[in-house]
Amino acid sequence: MSARPWLITAALTVAAITLVGCAQPATEASVPPAAEPVHWSYDGASGPASWAELDPGFVACGVGTAQSPIDLPTTVPAPSSVIQLSAEDAEADVFDTGHAVEFEADGEGETLTFAGVEYSLQQLHAHVPSEHTVNGQPAAAELHLVHADSAGKLLVLGILVTEGPESDALAPFIDAATHLADDEDVTMDIAAVLPRSLENYEYSGSLTTPPCTEDVQWVVMSTPISMSAEQIGILEGAHSHNARPTQPLGGRDVVGGSAELGVEG
Repeated sequence: MSARPWLITAALTVAAITLVGCAQPATEASVPPAAEPVHWSYDGASGPASWAELDPGFVACGVGTAQSPIDLPTTVPAPSSVIQLSAEDAEADVFDTGHAVEFEADGEGETLTFAGVEYSLQQLHAHVPSEHTVNGQPAAAELHLVHADSAGKLLVLGILVTEGPESDALAPFIDAATHLADDEDVTMDIAAVLPRSLENYEYSGSLTTPPCTEDVQWVVMSTPISMSAEQIGILEGAHSHNARPTQPLGGRDVVGGSAELGVEG
């Protein structure tokens, strides 16, 4: 016996509504949510020993053969190159990256010529204690002045910090670190931040944070600068022990260098 026409029509209508209702979530699900940044830290399960396992993009942290930081020799090798530095006042924001307090210069304040290539200062940040060690001993802190050339290749100028007299040059940076929420511009005399002696260690390394990218030129000043215990304490209060352990030198050479400073005003 055949079904009545009105029953057939009703059944088709219900089926169509059901199909539309099922299809809607599938359409919304076709737009993937934005990926959350991978969490990494300096302690525990997300610390340096596990960085390479946290994300495929961090693989160099585990298998790289030219990683930073490293342990530096007590005696600086004889200088084999001369870096040209040109520094002036720089105005920038100071903010917390989640891993360090950073002064974002965006190419202002200093240029550095290394092996005929000019690099400009992008940002300055601090690690407490130092990441580089000298004869196995860390310094109280370390500043990293991150530079880039026109092609994006990086050069990092490292400055070791010992506890002693207060640093007037770094006072604006330190003061801003105590009230980061204010989002105010800070002016620093970059030339005054540098140590009196510009003798340095030079080697090819990597970023000291994920993704641990290699082919980064390192220049680490052999003469430290001084900061007061209070200043170091402020940075440590923001991020305590944000230092990656030293990495094997492998077949790399650490050479000596010097620098000449020209101040622009």
